[in-house]
Amino acid sequence: MEILTEGSIPSIPEEVDSGLPPSAVGLAVDVGTTTVAVSAYALGTRQHLATVAAKNVQMRYGYDVIRRISYATRPPLTGSAETVESGPSALHYGIIVQLEKMFAQVLQASASKMPRGVNPVITSIVITGNTTMLSFVCAVPVNGLAAAPFTPASLFDFTATWGKVRSGTACVHNENLDKPTTEMLKVFGASVVSTETPVYFPPCIGAFIGADTVCAMLSAGFPVPGAEAELHPWESPLTAPRLIADVGTNSEIALYVPDSKDYAGRILCTSAAAGPAFEAANISCGMSAVEGAIDKVAYENGKLICHVIGDVNAKGICGSGLVSAIATLYENKFLDKGGVIVKGGAKLGDGMRCIEFTPAVYISQQDIRNLQLAKSAVRTGLQYMLEKSPSLPVFCVAGAFGTKLSMKSAAKIGLIPAELEKRTVHLGNAALAGAVALLFSPTLRKKCTDLAKKSYQINLAAVPEFQLRFLNSIDF
Repeated sequence: MEILTEGSIPSIPEEVDSGLPPSAVGLAVDVGTTTVAVSAYALGTRQHLATVAAKNVQMRYGYDVIRRISYATRPPLTGSAETVESGPSALHYGIIVQLEKMFAQVLQASASKMPRGVNPVITSIVITGNTTMLSFVCAVPVNGLAAAPFTPASLFDFTATWGKVRSGTACVHNENLDKPTTEMLKVFGASVVSTETPVYFPPCIGAFIGADTVCAMLSAGFPVPGAEAELHPWESPLTAPRLIADVGTNSEIALYVPDSKDYAGRILCTSAAAGPAFEAANISCGMSAVEGAIDKVAYENGKLICHVIGDVNAKGICGSGLVSAIATLYENKFLDKGGVIVKGGAKLGDGMRCIEFTPAVYISQQDIRNLQLAKSAVRTGLQYMLEKSPSLPVFCVAGAFGTKLSMKSAAKIGLIPAELEKRTVHLGNAALAGAVALLFSPTLRKKCTDLAKKSYQINLAAVPEFQLRFLNSIDF
């Protein structure tokens, strides 16, 4: 599976600590809803050693955070002889076991980059992610995230030992967990991480604006509002607004508005529940962006031309390919403004209309509607933020989907406002890049705390006329 792990690491104010032993290794971890990435760095030289990535094993309990929260808050189930594993235990131990295995993989891959005769030792870890994912890692209850007013039990911004994180006792608010299984105990017994290794969790802003967004702000160069006159030499002042979005299942959006003579600077944040369409999870022939996935569609000489990753026979279509396909179909009048197939369609066995790209890959009328609902959620959030910006901002796109997305196609179908198309900067995996910087810098950890404190979360659903805005953004 291709998972984006590269991003722009922000400037680190501290000097390299050459006094650290050459064996000292730090791990930066991004626990995403869909994917998990772990990068290893030599702490004494800041050399990148290795990165491993994989799908989040928690997907078996639900593709998005809403389903996983529901699983974690369900009543205990009972079997014929014993209690079935509880939701909190399944989600906590599932991700912990995955992290233990990934730590071992990245450490093994790092060994070849170390000086001769030096064995790598993990001495520091930073774990970022959205509020729900960090709650599962730390076994923090998610009941408050299940219903309004959506109050998280913890906003993190603390350091705990790996042993306490693993056992689900990292902070004062913890679930009562089942005992680890024999298989788990074997994994824990073979751990490559000392139970005393410190683990730092960056701050979250709210229920659906997590530490990954704060780390992305760091990578995007957001200053702390109101501190422009106190910028450090390593910081650059921002005179124009800056908008960052990590478009995915739960799309997080943040707007930095600089100070002016008329108003104080501020950071506004919101999230848009787009659902899994951008990950191609609820699409008939959807798949990840790996070999065999259609990632681009063009229309030439009266034919639909598909580009397939790996130049092999198409097996399905990925999220960026879906956007490209629908933009091409709309531009060439296969679809009307409402997304209805009006040209070149075929029929599936149930009578639903579809458009075939190859004998094995098609998109249905329902797939188009799923994409419209997802793009409407994101568009509503972006448009609202533009209204709050005093001038047109620089648009920073973070995350795997956004990095591979054609901004022209996104503007064509109304996923992003047209005026942002030419104002876009791609940041890659900005959350992981920010977490890497936090391995080396207490100053940047303090800045993350200040950024979170100065950020204001907006609940889009509470915005007047939100439903009308959403409905008006569904059409192309």
